Amino acid sequence: MKKFEVHTIVEKAGFSSMKEKLNEKVEHFLNEKANAGYEIVTVSFTYYEGAELIAFITICR
Repeated sequence: MKKFEVHTIVEKAGFSSMKEKLNEKVEHFLNEKANAGYEIVTVSFTYYEGAELIAFITICR
């Protein structure tokens, strides 16, 4: 039976740099988890009140 985990990563910054910074954080997180044997199920992004960009990541083992 697979164990699923949901993680969130949040970035608050100016609009133009927010996307780049969050992409770097998400890429680093996914590389660590993939190397640890996790399967990446989904990755989605959303804005919260225009001031935060949030990544929702679902992984399983």
